[in-house]
Amino acid sequence: MFMATATLVAAREAEAAKLESAVVTDIVWAAAMPGDDLEHVHAKTTSGRIDLTFFHQTSSPDGALFAAAEICRRALNSSPTLANWRISAGPQLPDALPGSGAAFA
Repeated sequence: MFMATATLVAAREAEAAKLESAVVTDIVWAAAMPGDDLEHVHAKTTSGRIDLTFFHQTSSPDGALFAAAEICRRALNSSPTLANWRISAGPQLPDALPGSGAAFA
């Protein structure tokens, strides 16, 4: 399993209301396709910012990154709730913590 992270931000300050994490998670799942091999997604929301963590059963880290990017693009393009949001950072593989071993298993 590989983990990838991404950050979405409101494109305009007027759209910076805090979204509920459960709503964002539902939007992400609706945008995911079977080929994305998405196993789990976690959304942390604050005003004007959404931090996403994706867990994929892809065969490589690059596959997880590609799948996360595609899911983000689909979510932004298909959900009216995210119409005024954009990808700010990511997708990327998380840095491993010292002594924690690999960032993916």
